[in-house]
Amino acid sequence: MVRTLFIALILIISLNEFVSAQNNDNNTEIKTGNKSWAVGILYADNGFGLYGTYTKKTGRLTSALLKLSVSGVSDPNEVEYYDYYGNSYVRDKINRVFASTLSIGIKYNIFFDDIEGNFKPYIKAGVAPTLILTTPYQRGFFGAFGYAQTSFGLGPFGGIGIEYYESKSLGMSIGLEYYYIPVLGNEVSSILNKNISNVGGLQFCFNVMFF
Repeated sequence: MVRTLFIALILIISLNEFVSAQNNDNNTEIKTGNKSWAVGILYADNGFGLYGTYTKKTGRLTSALLKLSVSGVSDPNEVEYYDYYGNSYVRDKINRVFASTLSIGIKYNIFFDDIEGNFKPYIKAGVAPTLILTTPYQRGFFGAFGYAQTSFGLGPFGGIGIEYYESKSLGMSIGLEYYYIPVLGNEVSSILNKNISNVGGLQFCFNVMFF
């Protein structure tokens, strides 16, 4: 969580820099199309992940969105140790856990008419069905997928962020999102005798958008 809060601080500083730049920018606002897609990376306490997003405008300030992400999941009690030879291991770890999340929601551009230029803040919210995959930790990373077991989760998400439109065809976005995804299927655990009840959490996201 400390690392995530540090990332959040960087986001706040970045927001301030963007606002300052926009206040000094007299360029005409760039108009984009009704559809866009994006590819990006996310960072959370569990580690890094990849995602893709598709959005379509449903109004002047609103858009429907689909986001598919794949990331690792870890138990908060996991502690990494190192042996005499420098090899890392996690005590009592029995499974690697992965989550593939399909986020379905609405994005709303706030202060759209109050901020000039190509810098646009937004909020988003929706629901996130998730496929959860566990593989045995004692087996090799790729070979373990032959012994994978599945579960699923479902819950809400919300987020805030900013978009910057570089041109009519290219832009970028940074944001913070929180997912609450309780496990509804088979029990999921990465550490012996400790179940993971929520595979969500706080995420820092960065992507490149194509219009």
